[in-house]
Amino acid sequence: MGYSKRLLFVITQAEWGGVQSYVWRAAQEARQRGFEVLVCAGGTGELEKRCHESNIPYRRLLRIRRNIAPFADIGAVGELVGLMREWKPDIAYLHSSKAGIVGSIAARIARRAEGGANVPRVVYRIGGWSFLDPVSSVQKAVRRWSEQISARLKDVIIVLHPGDEELAMRYRITPRDRLIMIPNGLDLTAFDASLLPRDEARAIVRGVWRNGVPSGATVPETAPLLLTIANFYPTKNLTMYLNAISIARKRIPDLRAIVIGDGEERAALEAKRHALGLDEIVSFPGAHADASALLKGAEAFVLPSAKEGMPWTLLEAMAAALPCIVTDVGANRWMIGEAGAVVPPNDPTTLADAIVRALADSERARSLGRRARTTVESRFTDRAMWEATFSLFR
Repeated sequence: MGYSKRLLFVITQAEWGGVQSYVWRAAQEARQRGFEVLVCAGGTGELEKRCHESNIPYRRLLRIRRNIAPFADIGAVGELVGLMREWKPDIAYLHSSKAGIVGSIAARIARRAEGGANVPRVVYRIGGWSFLDPVSSVQKAVRRWSEQISARLKDVIIVLHPGDEELAMRYRITPRDRLIMIPNGLDLTAFDASLLPRDEARAIVRGVWRNGVPSGATVPETAPLLLTIANFYPTKNLTMYLNAISIARKRIPDLRAIVIGDGEERAALEAKRHALGLDEIVSFPGAHADASALLKGAEAFVLPSAKEGMPWTLLEAMAAALPCIVTDVGANRWMIGEAGAVVPPNDPTTLADAIVRALADSERARSLGRRARTTVESRFTDRAMWEATFSLFR
């Protein structure tokens, strides 16, 4: 096959999550559309493994870091400049805040080997503005300023929902060409094929649950089970969630919860779980690359985040027709509308009340799940997402 253009994907981390899942799928879609692709990311993780298994060219970045680190960041720019000069991409497609900043600077420094002043077309897809993270006011200001300044080095900025679009306009985060909203979308045919039936999913979830509790206890056969898929980062607000489970359990004694994921807050969350007496109630089994296949194994999906963009985990839970309980951050309310429960962030009592209501009325829960599935079918398809995205690369 003759390739028309070279498309370079840049992302900060290879550790698996919603953004990495998108990059992997987008790289496959790009190849089907005739692009030559190269994916590059910092660290090691599932993204690298999946790219190798899919025969997608991949380069590991050695200098890029998730957190602010001036010397490492300068090195990351230099590393990307060298890569761009070597590979000569037509488009640099940047993902996550750090990659967006260092990647856009590198693209401006890099020059085509042909000797012209051209630089790759820079497209930046932001899953959620980093200045909304639960960090200090100084860090928020620095992150916002970095987005404002680096926006001038980008041709296109893609946001995923109206809230982030409004923030970009409010703070004058203005790219050279355009700001455009392209929501996430699912390939429902592929998703449905991967989704395990309820009985099979429930059996597997129960086995996985046992691996994430200190005693290896089992889930009672009739126990209602809550499922959360999230990395253990401060933005996911899992400490607040544990408080909510502690409150809800007083009204539903056999309640159980499983949080599939891992990350920097694991030790703190395990200590909090123990302090609340939840060691045999809440399971932390670790990361599971195909966690979305298990969605039907729970009674409800809970996403307690303090900050989100447009979460893939919620989109998949909606597509699985699972009743969803989410906090009112990012795109959550816009996505789910009247098809689920939306509660304020950082309010464990209200979250606990929503959990109890969802589990108390199974017919209403099923109705909300069906409505959530219909919402995905009508508003959030992968075809619409890909057509809008690849139109930017022509």
